Amino acid sequence: MIQQKVFTDACSTDLRLFSWGRLVAMSVASVVVVCLMALPAVAQSEPPGEQQVLNAGGWPIHISYFEASGSSSTKEAPVIILLAGAEGDAKNVRTRRVWDKTALALQKAGYAVVSVDLRKHGDSKPAEATPAQMKVGRIDYQAMVVEDLEAVKAFLLQQHQAEKLNIRKTGIVAARSSAMVAAGFAVSDWAKTPFPDAPRLEDRTPKGQDVRAILMLSPESAVPGLSGGQSPLAALKQLPVAVSIFASTKSKDERASAERIYKSVQLPGEQFKEVRKVLLTNDSGSGEDFVEGNKADTTNKEIIQPFFDAQLKSLNEPWRTRESRLQ
Repeated sequence: MIQQKVFTDACSTDLRLFSWGRLVAMSVASVVVVCLMALPAVAQSEPPGEQQVLNAGGWPIHISYFEASGSSSTKEAPVIILLAGAEGDAKNVRTRRVWDKTALALQKAGYAVVSVDLRKHGDSKPAEATPAQMKVGRIDYQAMVVEDLEAVKAFLLQQHQAEKLNIRKTGIVAARSSAMVAAGFAVSDWAKTPFPDAPRLEDRTPKGQDVRAILMLSPESAVPGLSGGQSPLAALKQLPVAVSIFASTKSKDERASAERIYKSVQLPGEQFKEVRKVLLTNDSGSGEDFVEGNKADTTNKEIIQPFFDAQLKSLNEPWRTRESRLQ
């Protein structure tokens, strides 16, 4: 049984008062150049999707890419980024493979999909690294925002320019600690102002402002480098980004964390009830449990796909080139 609460309000994209947002905006410029490399990876067990290895500031980021399918043009296909918990293998052994069922279901529904192993997780770690080197800390979480997900975005921009998806309709599903990583990336992405290549703002070529919806599964609010004074939630609250939170009431800590995030981004107003909400379930599962085994089909059909159908497929954002007139 699911209980629903909803919150919302008008949006402002002024990030000047948000110090962490400024930090990310400045950091992005230093990593975009090294994030443009996409190299084929050798599949070990023939997993679904196209396997790629991206270069995130010298760190190998493994992804599985599922090209949009369907009878309509893929040029207008929304794209979904799937993130497992980012606590590292010592605390959460799940990898991007946990999303295989979800990715295939979304692909069948007309979405382009990319599942990601963030640094120090799954396949995204050097073979010679020691256990001590694989501990995830404050700098790692911030690097996931400004390097790992920027590398993923650069890869998706290549697919956009190849007319295989519409980057203007980007959504993220993030479990546990990666929910705050997704929030930080959305703030960073919206801090990118368009190229000054046309007199009118609406005619200028976008650099970012593409993340339009985030679905958080059992999100953790206390993430080193992304909480307290460095939390991106105050800035996310102001952005035209739909946020839906799904969590279990069986764990007091999980429920408290979900409601803490919810209150940080809530915006009052009945007219916005579908763009800021929390869904609470009495199921004993948590995080990636909801997309595994027998629960996967229910979560995909009742939670994930309806949210993105409403928030991404309905957007009036036709495909447009991302090559600036200045280039």
